[in-house]
Amino acid sequence: MIHNTYPFPPVLRYGLAVQHLLAVFAGTIFVPVVLGLPIALALLFSGVGTLMFHYFTDNKMPLYFSSSFTVLAGMAYIRQTAIQRGLPDDIGLCYVCLCSMLIGLIYIIISLLIRYVPNRIIRNVFSPALAGPIIMVIGLDMLFSSTYSIKTDWITGVVAIAAVIIAQYLGKGVTRILSVSIGVATGVVVAALRGTVSFEAVGNAVWLATPFNHDYMAFRILERLDGEMLLTVVLTAIPLSLIALGEHISDVIIISRTTHTDYMRTIGLQRTISANGLSTVLAAVFGCSQTTAYTQTTGLIQLNRICDPSLLRIVAGMMIVIACCPKIGVAVSCIPVAVIGAITFIMYCMVIYIGGRTICQGAKKEGNVRSIAIISAVILVYAIIKLIFDGGISLGHTTITSITAAFLVGLILNIAIPRRHEEENS
Repeated sequence: MIHNTYPFPPVLRYGLAVQHLLAVFAGTIFVPVVLGLPIALALLFSGVGTLMFHYFTDNKMPLYFSSSFTVLAGMAYIRQTAIQRGLPDDIGLCYVCLCSMLIGLIYIIISLLIRYVPNRIIRNVFSPALAGPIIMVIGLDMLFSSTYSIKTDWITGVVAIAAVIIAQYLGKGVTRILSVSIGVATGVVVAALRGTVSFEAVGNAVWLATPFNHDYMAFRILERLDGEMLLTVVLTAIPLSLIALGEHISDVIIISRTTHTDYMRTIGLQRTISANGLSTVLAAVFGCSQTTAYTQTTGLIQLNRICDPSLLRIVAGMMIVIACCPKIGVAVSCIPVAVIGAITFIMYCMVIYIGGRTICQGAKKEGNVRSIAIISAVILVYAIIKLIFDGGISLGHTTITSITAAFLVGLILNIAIPRRHEEENS
């Protein structure tokens, strides 16, 4: 695997960064669109949050941070509760941002506690036997989501996927490295020929505008302080933070397996969690929801065999520019949904591949019987909740998603079932 791109010409390096940008852009704007928060702020703090994370982790981890889907249901519940209590919608969204800020603060507290846990214990708890199936179900879950986007225009989506595959496996050099960009360009051209894409909105957009909007800042709740709403926010933030923490740990495991680097040892969970917490607190103060690492970029790293954290810092800079330049943001938003879905489909196929490879490593290291038991339980719990309970179980103000439930079951079994070397010593 290539670990940096500095020998590459600047044009190629920025081309690689654009691929990552295309992979994360749709997800970044989806969450604020659903919640009603400013899109420009989400773009801005996805870039700022990523730069903060890289700074606090010595610029070594190739992760990109943006709006989290995991906490979306809880945030929507807070907004709806505020409206039911007669609060204005903008104040309700301020309570949403307050919940995000509390999640970030809980992250920071947990990171301080983890400092006292030996790395050996952490690595054993989150071993390959657990990491493999969790990575696979994350890939499967997102794979299903991407197919809904492709369904909006099957022809365009399939052509985009075919273009990536042809460029990846038949192309050489730059063609292979920029296979995702080639797929996006091909999909856009096909959509334009079929008359399913329009760039008219680009002409109406302005070039420069401030992304800041004080209407949704967390501390605006002081204008309409509501004791019951504060209690609702706290009771929602605590379980949401634990669920989001499981997502964060899974992302660290996935990128570690992809790059063959044990970031739990070289960086430490305490630093990654605290960095994520700080970026979330900063974003929430100014009016954004909780941030998390995006698995799409990990899938792209696996596809191109290029692992360079500096590329994601370039993406962060691009996001900040787009946040201040609506015309560019609208232009990127004009890319057909089916094309974005096709690209994310390929990214998550790569994530599933990483999970399968990790499962093989776990079986070899920890014993086939133990690994099969954990893998079967994780996949079974995921499938039951996904198919029977429509993807989640409601517990009070929180929804336990299929991925979260699978993660918790796998974690319990991974701790409870003895490892092969423990059985031999007993």
